[in-house]
Amino acid sequence: MQIRSKIPTSTQTAQVFAVISMAIYGWTTYRFLQVLPSWLYYLHFGEILSNYAYTAVIDFLEALIFIGAILLINLLLPRALFFDKFVASGSLLALLGAGYLIYLALSVGASKAFRFPEALFLWSPAVFLALAVAAVLLPRWEPVRRAMEELADRAMIFLYVLLPLTALGAAVLVFNLVF
Repeated sequence: MQIRSKIPTSTQTAQVFAVISMAIYGWTTYRFLQVLPSWLYYLHFGEILSNYAYTAVIDFLEALIFIGAILLINLLLPRALFFDKFVASGSLLALLGAGYLIYLALSVGASKAFRFPEALFLWSPAVFLALAVAAVLLPRWEPVRRAMEELADRAMIFLYVLLPLTALGAAVLVFNLVF
């Protein structure tokens, strides 16, 4: 079997990338808006813009790593398990994976320095395996498959905002590095 037959179309990949971007950029924007009021006391507009520009570029790189991992999983698993329902399975894996990573971030942030939640990280491989199994099995149920495909289709609109925002962030980042 050729590897090309297991590579999803650019539209399918973009749909899953849109779901990933929606989750990652959304979480970053939420956290950015949480700290923004305190930044207004001691940072000027250019510094705040630079901070958001850096986060936009980092979010884009995180989303690329995430879609790369999903494409690798797609290549490693048999065609009938993942590829046939790539948009639904990939989107579900993206949402579940990003949700668990957000949960880890909140748990570490809520812990005290002497009560670091090591158990969460010890269980992480098993949790990620369970999430991957759920992402493969749940899209076999028609309502879940349809819902995930609709979400992925509608999430594409976010790319029209997030990609230019990331390009602007990259320009600000380059400007800050050069000047």
